[in-house]
Amino acid sequence: MSMYLKFRIGKDKRKLVPINGFELKDADSNNPQWLQGRQNEDGGRQVFVDLEDENGSPVNLTGASAVFKGVLPGGQYKIWDHKSSTIIDAQAGRFRYTFPKRAMAIAGSYKQAFFEIFREGTRLATLEFNFEVLADLVEENIIPSDYITPFEDLYGKLKEYLVKFNGDFDAAMAQWKKDVAELITELNADISGINLTITEIKAQLSALEDKIKADGLLTQADFDVQMKTLMDTIESELAILKQPIYVEQTIYGDPVEEQAPEIKQKLDSLTVGINPDKFNFVFITDPHYASSEETANLSVSYGVNHVNRALYLDQYVDMMILGGDNIDGNQASIEGILTDQAQIATEFLFGSDNNSDKFPLKGNHDDGTQRQAYFEAGRRPDRIPSLPAVITDAQFKRDYHTGDLLFGETRKGNSNYFYKDYPDKKIRIIGLDSNDRPEIKNDDGTEKYLGIWHLGYRQEQINWLANVALKNVPEDYTTLIVAHMQSYVKNGTNIHNADLVNKVIGDFITGGSTTLTSDDEDWEVNVKTDFTQQGARVLAGWIHGHEHSENIRTDGGYNNIGILASIGLGEAQNWLGDTDGWNLIELDTEKRTLTLKGFGIATDRKFDY
Repeated sequence: MSMYLKFRIGKDKRKLVPINGFELKDADSNNPQWLQGRQNEDGGRQVFVDLEDENGSPVNLTGASAVFKGVLPGGQYKIWDHKSSTIIDAQAGRFRYTFPKRAMAIAGSYKQAFFEIFREGTRLATLEFNFEVLADLVEENIIPSDYITPFEDLYGKLKEYLVKFNGDFDAAMAQWKKDVAELITELNADISGINLTITEIKAQLSALEDKIKADGLLTQADFDVQMKTLMDTIESELAILKQPIYVEQTIYGDPVEEQAPEIKQKLDSLTVGINPDKFNFVFITDPHYASSEETANLSVSYGVNHVNRALYLDQYVDMMILGGDNIDGNQASIEGILTDQAQIATEFLFGSDNNSDKFPLKGNHDDGTQRQAYFEAGRRPDRIPSLPAVITDAQFKRDYHTGDLLFGETRKGNSNYFYKDYPDKKIRIIGLDSNDRPEIKNDDGTEKYLGIWHLGYRQEQINWLANVALKNVPEDYTTLIVAHMQSYVKNGTNIHNADLVNKVIGDFITGGSTTLTSDDEDWEVNVKTDFTQQGARVLAGWIHGHEHSENIRTDGGYNNIGILASIGLGEAQNWLGDTDGWNLIELDTEKRTLTLKGFGIATDRKFDY
């Protein structure tokens, strides 16, 4: 039985809905469409899909392929099917998709269903459609699972290669490994959809190879047993569908080798003299990435390319900090700033070999609330004619994978704040969320607290800092804190409860104890600190961005060190050009020094602690 869908690329539109509790309704779309099928149907349900552009002309599908992507009813399993579609009339923009049995395994409404068109490395996605699978109460015999057709294709390949290479196992295995590697590379562009941890697969392949070499032959029984173990491993890893693959190369922007020659020369010179016995890290902050901003000053290349320069030092350092204001957050559309965030997060976390840990921080531009301030003030009415949506804290956490604990750090759940110990260097790093604002809306739908202006810390984070992150620190350890904001209040900036955070740090340094309270509405705090048993501990300092300037203050009893903005904006917000500026920092616990080497317009500095 055939059905029909028509999508108008560039004209179809739907409302944004929260990722948490993701649910689409017909009223959300200007082109709602639906399909129905019956559980257990196998190849009998087909849909013809027509694609038009915004002018009503057919989308040319010459050389293209169509993929059906969906999240099955219940939200547990996913489908990524490139085998069941056929281009019927490329010039007319029409293809046919035949639903496989495994797409009909669970009765209910798909959580999400749409098509993607692939052609010569580019992707084009349709709007979602409502896909309902009616229950089959008579025959319920399909075991639900993820259905990722590219990996399904690999399962039978090894046997085929053994036949092709006349039993030469080495040749067959080499070809099959090549297929696996090429497939992962091909699918890596779709990080959110296809994820695979390859380490276990390599281990199983190695075991299979060793057994065959030891026996000198390959029996069918041995083959079946070993292949079942291998395929179970693959299925298990696919079921996780959780962590993106490290691609070990640049994903967005230009790699250093393709930037100006002097960039690489300066970076290479920066690595001279790095002492691997010390704790070395990069602090790059305020790149203000803005790919869709009309202002030339916020060029697409400035934000991501600056991050790529820092990533060039990946193999030389222990850690990298992306210090907040990672995006500019002022573009007209929520889609634009979400794209910016996804791209710079992906590049920072996965655009290198990941020899070093990568920890992103949240800045006051990262939630896009300045757009609401512009709207309320009547600024840029041509670009922001209505109340704009903002990036939620939950979306920030998803894009930066805070809940995945990618680098072995400790967080409170999926919090933006974290700590990690480096036992070989005797160092504890603590990262704070200085934009821990309450997400409260006024009756008119506006945000009560705009992250662009209201910064600070709330009860849960302050309690975690006092009673988790700063506790159980060995006596011979040195602690360092990083955050987007400085720890002191400057020029009346609303850094809620910054004074309480400073008191926590003071008690940590002296081994003291205090009861901290605040009745600031929506920012209330009641926290008890007690470091009397732990005793006094060493704090090397607090390193931050935000101010777009190099500075140092010690009036809080510790180093408060400001790092330049990576984007070419000075403290007075004057445009400095594509200058870039960030620091490679050495923490020497023996000499008790912080040595900063500057890249770009950043300078060399050194501080004792």
